[in-house]
Amino acid sequence: MDLTPRERMIVVLLTKGYTDAAIAAELDLSVRTIAYTLSSLLERYGVSTRFQLGLRLGAEAAKDTGLEEPGEDKPEDESR
Repeated sequence: MDLTPRERMIVVLLTKGYTDAAIAAELDLSVRTIAYTLSSLLERYGVSTRFQLGLRLGAEAAKDTGLEEPGEDKPEDESR
């Protein structure tokens, strides 16, 4: 996978269910920038839906950013 750091963050947030507007707010970018980036990624990876893009790139993007994988909960702190 050859994604820029911004593309990786967008894909990670996409796989967490964020809308374009929510991704834009989280990353302090315009909604149009998010829509353009996602459109470019859909074309680049030959998929037609955001869901397919998330399936194809989501887990790998999360690993590359050092974030937890989508849907993965952090373990409870049992020392309390």
